[in-house]
Amino acid sequence: MSQKTISSKPKNKIRIGNISFDITLILLLVLFCVIILYPFLHVIAVSLSSSRMITRGAVGLIPQELNVKGYEIVFSKATIYTSYLWTIWYALLFTALNVSLTSCLGYALSVQEFKLKGLISVIMLITMFFSGGTIPSYLNIRNLGLMNTTWALVLPGCMSAWNVFMYRSFFKGISHEIREAALIDGAGEVRILISVILPLSKALIASFSLFAIVGMWNSYFSALLYIKDASRHPIQMILRSIVFTSNSMGSSFGGDANIMLTNGQVNPKNVQYACLVATIAPLLLIYPFIQKYFEQGMQVGAVKG
Repeated sequence: MSQKTISSKPKNKIRIGNISFDITLILLLVLFCVIILYPFLHVIAVSLSSSRMITRGAVGLIPQELNVKGYEIVFSKATIYTSYLWTIWYALLFTALNVSLTSCLGYALSVQEFKLKGLISVIMLITMFFSGGTIPSYLNIRNLGLMNTTWALVLPGCMSAWNVFMYRSFFKGISHEIREAALIDGAGEVRILISVILPLSKALIASFSLFAIVGMWNSYFSALLYIKDASRHPIQMILRSIVFTSNSMGSSFGGDANIMLTNGQVNPKNVQYACLVATIAPLLLIYPFIQKYFEQGMQVGAVKG
């Protein structure tokens, strides 16, 4: 009996330790979720609250005196629809180029017979530590004649050294026998990549596609430098103009918006926060459909990276 009681004590200590660790981890995750969700819910609440309650500072996480005038003003501006279309075009084209180019180069570097893989890896590694800077990049885009074009936003960042190395590490984890069998059957390298390797990498592709879409969707600095035509501006430029012109917001929207802002029916924060929600909403609608692949991609990358 004494031996059983002695041997059971360490097990009890381990169980108690595991339970305490789980409780601590859950509390930290709950705190993290609160920190992340509070600003987002507050933005939604302010965008749907009345001007009087916003001025009093009485808006927390729940809208006070429901008011949708801010959304009416935002979507009354015709340029927001064209900005949506341009942003979607920029994001899709950038994602397609980013995924295709990085996966192709990652596959080439993962092939043992490729003799230049060492040199290319060193060159790619150098770009991770040194960059040309804003002024040389601007001069390069201008000299290439890409100013005020889609390519000025898409081409500079479509090749990521970090993504290439991640693809290379993942492709190396795929059995070499699969590629050799495809070569024996007469498939070329392009056919192997498209028909064999990429279908086995759906989770990783979905993860990097999400990163590319979110990165381009949230980008405004490149458009500020390279896109002079306001009709081609992405949605983030519209958001920037609304946030930084709160004092002259009525004149920028005009019409009924000017009257409502002047009479105090709408607070400038109604319009600013409504634009924030309208900008974030498309990404929130897309994410649930690719969440499964995103989680798988992160797990696979952690194991094979």
